[in-house]
Amino acid sequence: MASTNSTSENEIQTWLNIVLKDENFNDISVKLQGNSEKGDGFMGDIVFISAEGTTANQLSKKYDLVLKCSKKSKVLREKAPVQEAFVKEIFMYKDVLPYFIQYQKEKGVKDPFNSVPKFYGSFADENTEVIVLENLKSNGYELWPKKEPLSRQHIALVVTEYGKYHAMSLALQHQRPTEFQKLVDTIQDVTEKFGKKGGDLQAIFNKCIDESLEVLKYDLGDSILLRWKDLKNQVTSILKDAVKNRTGLKVILHGDCWSNNFMFIHKAGEEKVPLKVTFLDWQLSKYDSPIVDLSYFLFTCLSKDGFEALDEILVTYHTSFVNHLAQLGIEKPDTLYPFDQFLAEWRGSCKYGILMASLLMKIVSTEKDEIVDSAQAAESGKKFGHSLLNEIRNKDNYKRRIQPVVQYAAKYNLI
Repeated sequence: MASTNSTSENEIQTWLNIVLKDENFNDISVKLQGNSEKGDGFMGDIVFISAEGTTANQLSKKYDLVLKCSKKSKVLREKAPVQEAFVKEIFMYKDVLPYFIQYQKEKGVKDPFNSVPKFYGSFADENTEVIVLENLKSNGYELWPKKEPLSRQHIALVVTEYGKYHAMSLALQHQRPTEFQKLVDTIQDVTEKFGKKGGDLQAIFNKCIDESLEVLKYDLGDSILLRWKDLKNQVTSILKDAVKNRTGLKVILHGDCWSNNFMFIHKAGEEKVPLKVTFLDWQLSKYDSPIVDLSYFLFTCLSKDGFEALDEILVTYHTSFVNHLAQLGIEKPDTLYPFDQFLAEWRGSCKYGILMASLLMKIVSTEKDEIVDSAQAAESGKKFGHSLLNEIRNKDNYKRRIQPVVQYAAKYNLI
């Protein structure tokens, strides 16, 4: 979709008539309430709507909804795996996540993972994919400020939920291997398709690492900077080769784990005390090591002080993972994924999150007027992701966010 303005109320009404059919929701009228900020989605746009209508009993009813709509630009869809990403996300919302939630109910889990928005349905034709979700803002959820690292309490809440979510894959591998494998077989890695469709991931990461070297050159020693620079030589290994050669635990991942893909409910009057979290954007979900999710999240969301507590945070994650295995009926869960194995896999695979931080710290530091619409860029002949090659003005925030990542990675010989 070149812009949300190209989405009419009539078009939305047509989609909702199809999607909400099972809700017995008729005589639908639609009001556009707004859209997400420019650049919030590379492959799609978010539209906020209210829909009013009547039920089968002729009672009036109102829905506050979010429509996640794929960009319609044919050029972009040729250059980027837009359709594949939306089909993947629809599969996650329609099949995988409901299966996981039902599995927990059947096992009598008292504290389940259900940190996902209500999914009403989807619509798809040749050039359009639409995902219809509840509007979490109407229920008190809010995004964290994009430029800021998450607080320790937010970090602890998210890694606890990740522990529960990842544990379900391991439990299913042991208890329902055939059913689980059917889910895995349907999940393709969309990131592999970026390069095949013309996106130059190597150039993007080269640019991000070079920019970070520039802002850090007076603050870090030459030996650290050289090690950070060498990360450019490892992009293919981290993104492709390591995936193919990875041994150890694999689970169905969340995939896109930066702060903008979580919404929180906070304690009344205390914005720093999160009570609940919901995970958004499942387009990059794949079957791989849980360290891929965990490292991506931690290296892009931790503050300088947070890195000092990383050992404790890893314990929080693993404890949640093992406890959830136990709730799912796994005997001796601590032997199924021992802490020593978890730490070894963390050290072996966390470079993925370090690499992603080189990109995400630039994205979170980008000002609104610097963001280039991906569809417009594609229409002008540029490769997908070209906008990420542009320099940013807010070097101070970029430096503030990337420096702790580089320092931690160097201190613990992760680069």
